Amino acid sequence: MDVNEISKNLERDEQETISLIPSLPSDIDFNGTKLFKYQSCWYDSKTLQGILNFQRGFKPQETDIIVASFPKSGTTWLKALTVALLERSRS
Repeated sequence: MDVNEISKNLERDEQETISLIPSLPSDIDFNGTKLFKYQSCWYDSKTLQGILNFQRGFKPQETDIIVASFPKSGTTWLKALTVALLERSRS
């Protein structure tokens, strides 16, 4: 796939995303920001566009590990523990 094909695919995907967003249920929050409901959650248009692009392009692999935690709840420690477990399993 050459650069022109990739850019055309990205433009097409972006246009699909842009046309999908206005078709979703919407409301205005207390700040006056227009929110759109997608998969039972409310998002502003820029965040929603990022989510849709990510979902379309993400290709999980068997070796992927997703670590999630709340901010300020030991995230650094959790990452270090994950790396230690991975390194331990390699030896």
